[in-house]
Amino acid sequence: MKKNYLIAVEGIDGAGKSTQIPKIAAYFESKGYTVCLTAEPTKGPFGQRIRAATTRLDPRTERDLFVDDRKEHLVTCILPALDRGEVVITDRYFYSSIAYQGTRRDALKTGSEAERIALQDDIAEQNRLYAPEADILIYLKIDVDTALARMQAGRDALDPFEKKQTLQDVSDAFDRLVKDHPQAVIVDASQAPETVTASLYAALDDILKPQEAHV
Repeated sequence: MKKNYLIAVEGIDGAGKSTQIPKIAAYFESKGYTVCLTAEPTKGPFGQRIRAATTRLDPRTERDLFVDDRKEHLVTCILPALDRGEVVITDRYFYSSIAYQGTRRDALKTGSEAERIALQDDIAEQNRLYAPEADILIYLKIDVDTALARMQAGRDALDPFEKKQTLQDVSDAFDRLVKDHPQAVIVDASQAPETVTASLYAALDDILKPQEAHV
């Protein structure tokens, strides 16, 4: 019996998640897996409130909405799909909450690195009380200037959190948290899309082949 996987795909905006996620899904489907594609924030009531915001919400409100949205996401989508033996690939998961809500300078008293890390650790602890760790954490790593250039070329306007300092803080947070994940795949997302895909496939092969040899 094939193992099911919960896979979180993370990275700052402009890293190319929307391009690579269908490729990741195709990889697993080619190996006989049934894939459930999903994303956070969801299209549920809490996710819609997050998506509808034209400016950043109050830090506590934003954080609570993501918690409520994720709990609903787990109950209605992620956990049932895993129970069916499917591979769940989610475009963002609680790692994004750690990185984005955990670096909001308006939620901090001093804005020091120690205070930011403490906030990130608090958000991580809160989420891990109810949300399972991803079996595989895919991090599309890209420098902030390249990401901003991509976004500016493809959009009429940027979102409220897509400022250079904000994205740098988020990038730094992602760099920190992927180091602690037992099965992180880190790929240089500044490369050509087909090169990124090839790197992802090679990394996934390295993870799956030893495990599936025992199936």
